Amino acid sequence: MSSLKKLSKILIFIFCLSLCYAVPSDAEETNNPPPSESTELNSENFQIPVYSNDVAAIVNNEIITVTQLTKEMAPFIPRIRAESGSQTEFQKKFYEYQKVVLNVLIERILIVADFKSKGGKLPDNYEQKEYEAFVDNKTNGDRTALAKLLREDGRSVREFKKSIREHIIINFVLDEVTKLKSEISPAKIKEYYDEHSKDFTIDRKIFVKGVILEKQKYDDSELQSKLTSLKQAIQSGDSAQTIIENFTDFPKASQFEWVSVGDLIPVFSDALSDLQVGQFTQPLEVNGRIYLLFVVDEKPAKIFTLDEAKDNIEDILTEKYQMESKKKFIERLREKAYIKTFI
Repeated sequence: MSSLKKLSKILIFIFCLSLCYAVPSDAEETNNPPPSESTELNSENFQIPVYSNDVAAIVNNEIITVTQLTKEMAPFIPRIRAESGSQTEFQKKFYEYQKVVLNVLIERILIVADFKSKGGKLPDNYEQKEYEAFVDNKTNGDRTALAKLLREDGRSVREFKKSIREHIIINFVLDEVTKLKSEISPAKIKEYYDEHSKDFTIDRKIFVKGVILEKQKYDDSELQSKLTSLKQAIQSGDSAQTIIENFTDFPKASQFEWVSVGDLIPVFSDALSDLQVGQFTQPLEVNGRIYLLFVVDEKPAKIFTLDEAKDNIEDILTEKYQMESKKKFIERLREKAYIKTFI
């Protein structure tokens, strides 16, 4: 894949996110013909749908071609193939991705057209500076290498400069749209903090080591004898490390390191929840093994105060409001535009 195609992939993905789009997880209704069934399991053989008409959509007086859409879809094809187990599933996912990418292309046109209709202007030389920055970054200023990249991508320098200009406009417009008229109010921050208090709590963490015995290695009397000796060693005050080294059947698996009690399986979390540093659990049997767990150290639970959390909350709310602003802006552009899709 050429560098230009990689750039296109990144730009499409970022733009998809910026407009609150996500590839659907479930199939949605489309105007495409139903895919044919295939039992072929080699994803490399999954066929991309072929259309008889090269018009994918009309947006006001501009046409988005199937050829253009296919080019923009190219970076996603390997992922779609990897996620598909049959030709049917491949086509289903292909149409889902295609719908997202087509919407992105439609909205690019709407944003650029809106910018131009309002007499929008970019700062002097900004476009040329962005073009030069791209050339310097990708080809170290080598115009010959740039020409080669453009040929591989089937574009002229003029077309490429146009695409750079459009992306600059899109970023400029969306930045303007998402500028908040005022700061997030303290009342909104407190309301979010109260409603999402669990998000600002860090559970107690403990550093756990343990003795692990393989039950089937011992008959009943041997196992009882080993557990008795283990209990005596604990009561005698032997160090946890010494006890583990002398008794465990699994030295490498006997150190759990830092864990949240709530993340453990119930039999462990119940036994460890009230255990203090320096204490062992009673023997716990899980899947044919006997565990005696030891709390080496702990990090107490922490609840972040409103003052400690407010900067994070402000960032969260700002991002939320920016996404909402982008979505409303795009909806307004769509409402007053002529849009017709053919795939």
